[in-house]
Amino acid sequence: MKKLILTSVIFLAACTKVVTPPSPVIDLGVKSTFTNIKSIIQIENTVTAEFETTIGAKYSVQIVPFGSDQPAVKEGFTASQAITQKVYNLSNLSKRDYDLIFIDISGREIKHPIIIK
Repeated sequence: MKKLILTSVIFLAACTKVVTPPSPVIDLGVKSTFTNIKSIIQIENTVTAEFETTIGAKYSVQIVPFGSDQPAVKEGFTASQAITQKVYNLSNLSKRDYDLIFIDISGREIKHPIIIK
């Protein structure tokens, strides 16, 4: 009897259709046609950067200590204008050299050195 019940349970489990939930859609934004640093102005520990961007495209800005892979600052944004201006207060970072890295969704990156004194 136990064998019959066990066989029935195994048979029912094998015949049961498993429904997987749909994968969430990831919005990568518009394909960028412009990825460039237009200007960077540094006054003491405040950096003002202007980026040439494509409206609707997604970008990332990372400020990485020179010789490191770990960003000290990182920010993602979707461009709403052809020129995007960002201001970074870096007074909480230690005094050393950094790279400001501007990256688009396809992986193109532009680097600019920053020195915190």
